[in-house]
Amino acid sequence: MFGVGVVLFVLATMHLAMNCYRLIRGYVEFANAPGGAAGYLSQLAPWDHVFKDTIYATTELLGDAISIYRCWVIWERNWKVVAFPILLLFVSIGSGYTVCGLYTVIRTTKTVFDGRLASWVSTFYAVAVVQSSITTGLMMYRIWQAEKRTASYRTGQSPLRPVLWILLESAALLVVVEIVLLALYTADYNCQYLLLEPVTPIVGITFTSITLRIGLRARRESNGVVSSSARHDTPFGTVGRSTIAMRPIAINVTQDIEASHDPTVSDESLYTEDKKIDDKEDMA
Repeated sequence: MFGVGVVLFVLATMHLAMNCYRLIRGYVEFANAPGGAAGYLSQLAPWDHVFKDTIYATTELLGDAISIYRCWVIWERNWKVVAFPILLLFVSIGSGYTVCGLYTVIRTTKTVFDGRLASWVSTFYAVAVVQSSITTGLMMYRIWQAEKRTASYRTGQSPLRPVLWILLESAALLVVVEIVLLALYTADYNCQYLLLEPVTPIVGITFTSITLRIGLRARRESNGVVSSSARHDTPFGTVGRSTIAMRPIAINVTQDIEASHDPTVSDESLYTEDKKIDDKEDMA
């Protein structure tokens, strides 16, 4: 997971650098050219635009692949569960890189809303929404099942319920942005660019937020309730297994002493005999 996080960070940084490069070139070099900066930024064929969108597609695909991997691990490496998400991943690969390839051959004044691109771009956006929703839903359902099965055996708070909220909150940002992006693109609004560019860093933010939040929570639990020896590694990070809370147990010890009394011996003689023994011990 650390290696994937580094790759996502590098891709997001390269994507941001390309956006800065295009802005500087558009508003400086092409400021007085026909069409100005807007004319340059709307062109599809320049290498910087193709490279920038290739980074975006690669980041989106890598995020989907990691979600499928996490879902596969949580479902105990059951390939049947992730078969459909894997199929959607191949559809995303085909549609995403096809759009980047068409940029170099299409000459149009309608920019990215050209009819030859619209079907491929809409497919890529729609599959991204479905992919994120399915994988996140499958992970949450599996964790909810485990939480429900162990509810009757717990004495304290469930350690799995916070994980459900972490998955929901972290994935919701990306899903909402992708839904709005798809709606704006299908409506032919240029403001879709306002959401298109932040998607690349948002994919990395979603990935790292899930990893870090679950890892930090596991560390807090290991320092508090969870024993440090009962920890294990998962695709999300190091997570502790919950233990049963220790409660004080009252222990009562009762000692029975059985004594025999000889009726032939009087209490007075017993007292005299004991007195003689005590006197001998004092003299010694």
